[in-house]
Amino acid sequence: MNYLKNIVKILISLGLLTYLVLRADPEKILAVFGNVDAVNGLWFILAAFACAFLSVLLMSARWQALLSAYHYRVPLKRLGGFYLIGMFFNNFLPTSIGGDVIRVYKIVNETDDRTVGFAGVIIERILGIAATLLLAILALFFISQQFHSQRLLYTSIFLLLAIMLFFMLMVRNRPFKLLLHVFEKLTIFNIGEKFNKLFEAIHHFKDRRGTLLLVLFYSLLSQLSIIMMNFFLVKAFALRLDISYLFVVIPVSFLLTILPSINGVGFRDLGFVQVLKHAGIGDAAALSLSFMNLLIPMIISVIGAVLFIIQKRQDKIGEINVLETSL
Repeated sequence: MNYLKNIVKILISLGLLTYLVLRADPEKILAVFGNVDAVNGLWFILAAFACAFLSVLLMSARWQALLSAYHYRVPLKRLGGFYLIGMFFNNFLPTSIGGDVIRVYKIVNETDDRTVGFAGVIIERILGIAATLLLAILALFFISQQFHSQRLLYTSIFLLLAIMLFFMLMVRNRPFKLLLHVFEKLTIFNIGEKFNKLFEAIHHFKDRRGTLLLVLFYSLLSQLSIIMMNFFLVKAFALRLDISYLFVVIPVSFLLTILPSINGVGFRDLGFVQVLKHAGIGDAAALSLSFMNLLIPMIISVIGAVLFIIQKRQDKIGEINVLETSL
């Protein structure tokens, strides 16, 4: 079943990407890369890499903040290594073992607490999405006149409010107990038990709401780092693009990567093309930026591959698969 699912994802990603590249014209895409200045362009690209590294560091810091709330002290350097290994799995091993799963596996080995390992990754992911939506909403207010429809703005507001409502319910005793009572009746495949463990892990923050705000703050800084990475790429490609559009295209393309695909390939590119056309950016230039948003993390994640090889004797793929199945 997993094999078939991966085949479908590959077909969707490659099909959508091929369509976008052919529509943009491969020669025009190469011409955009050819505009990179030999000197200044190189410095801008190096600055983009620095921003990408900073983003990984900030995401590791938000993970550390969550684990600290559960009284687990894991060095930032170690968590950063786990993040890079997760990126490697996402970028180069399009199997059923995703980057989040390998991070859960790593932290479970570190803490010997499966519930906290799983909940920590889920909570930081949800709050990361909340930060992404918040930035998108702020940007859409400023450039809404460029869009013929307000659906993107309304959808972002709805999703952000839904996340806020979820956490508000989780940190209050009565709604929390009600949810536990409802889900404990779902006994098939132990679904109710698994959800209740997650709810209990989130409810742990009822007296630690400051930690959740800190994680949200780290998430905002991480997203800003990615936006600045793209700002430097825009400079490297000598494109005329207001930075406010990057506050929209980064969140939108990120959310699209949740759709069935291999590491967001195809859908991320579609997001760049559809949003940046409102800024007068052609398909070729938009795709060039999108490709760099895939290429830079791939290059960085090679460090994760080295770390994984070093730790290989401690990791067994079979155990990771068992963990993924049990989540």
